[in-house]
Amino acid sequence: MKYLTLTVLIWFYVKNVLTLECYWNTECKYKYFGSKTPYETVRGDIRDSVIRMEGCEAVSIWAIMRHGKRNPGQIFARHMQHILEHKDVIVSSYEVGNSSLCAQDIENIKNWNVDVPVLTKPNEIAEEGYQELLRIGNRINEAFPELLKELQAKDYLFLPGFGQHLKESARAFVQGLNKKLILENDTDDYQIVAPYLTCGKYQLEVRRNPDIYHEEEEYKKTADYLNMKERIVRKLGLNFTFSNQDITAIYDLCRYTWNGISNKPCPWCAVFSTEDLQVLEYIDDLRHYYRNGYGVSQYSKRFGQLPLADLLRKFEQVKNGKGKKIVSYFTHATMMDMILVVLNLYKDTKPLMGAHKDINRKWRTSFLSTFTSNMIAVLNRCSNPGHDEYFYNVAFYWNEKPLLDLCNKGVCSWQEFEDIFKPFLNATIDFCEFKWKNID
Repeated sequence: MKYLTLTVLIWFYVKNVLTLECYWNTECKYKYFGSKTPYETVRGDIRDSVIRMEGCEAVSIWAIMRHGKRNPGQIFARHMQHILEHKDVIVSSYEVGNSSLCAQDIENIKNWNVDVPVLTKPNEIAEEGYQELLRIGNRINEAFPELLKELQAKDYLFLPGFGQHLKESARAFVQGLNKKLILENDTDDYQIVAPYLTCGKYQLEVRRNPDIYHEEEEYKKTADYLNMKERIVRKLGLNFTFSNQDITAIYDLCRYTWNGISNKPCPWCAVFSTEDLQVLEYIDDLRHYYRNGYGVSQYSKRFGQLPLADLLRKFEQVKNGKGKKIVSYFTHATMMDMILVVLNLYKDTKPLMGAHKDINRKWRTSFLSTFTSNMIAVLNRCSNPGHDEYFYNVAFYWNEKPLLDLCNKGVCSWQEFEDIFKPFLNATIDFCEFKWKNID
């Protein structure tokens, strides 16, 4: 009987050791962080994705892109700094045996130092973000070498929206395409790239309205969210409870400093389980859904039509023998979300709600509006055997992958393209009532 008891105890001890989950050596780490997901995590490759059709050649490219990975805003950076000031407390909790983090994970947190600009240069583009855009430029240049060689000033337009990180994103993209090209002069006309910035009605009723975060706040009252907070405190072995702000700050440490290009995770991500990260990801989905997406479609549809109307106009000019070989706009996640709403893409049958997380939801910011997310449209001119006239079609890509839910697996005939996009030509921002001047 003593032998049996000893065996059971040894088995229980070994079982606990073998099933201890450590972040540092987990091969398949969860790396979807809502709108702060690294582009490298979800992107395709336009060089491989180009839909090639016999007898067709690309004659124009139109693209709209979110800025590259940037540093957090000033308030969020301050919250992250606050957590870093408690790093010694977290390490001490492990050393006295209260924490269930693995030894290597705690050592990695202990030895980790934040890249200084992340906290001291709010909203500036990160080096990784610059590289994201530069590499897209490289890939587009390789995918369409004949179209993009020897570009003249009349052949292109590159226009960034408000913010230095957008200008740097545009500069990186242009460098990737061809170092000799120049950007459009600075402008305060954001009607195509970010019309919501100067729309008084939208700023008051949506952007500055705390009620739009109602579903997000409801979710923070659910067992999903509360259990996540309890797991984290228990995991760190602390004798105090984190505030929601503290949880977000640790999450920001994890996602803002995860390097997607080098696939180098941040040690702070060890604080979370996969289930925890999925909870936090859903909060981002709710926020975008009700601020930029289907939850505020009366605005998102009207704003999103403006760049899409520009797409039709630009391609019509090319079709009529004029126009440009490449046009690219640089914007925010807000506009990327709105474009999806206008095209009725990734729409769930039921609205996203705070009371219940739908694990099978289509609206996933981790795949739709990540850093550097983009929509690329390519106008193709095709020969028509037995006829002198050409015909045209338009291929669409989202994050460098064919946009399969649009037309024939991402390729619209010119007639289909016109049928979808022509109604957008009537889009205006007359409903805004007054111009919002305090752009931030």
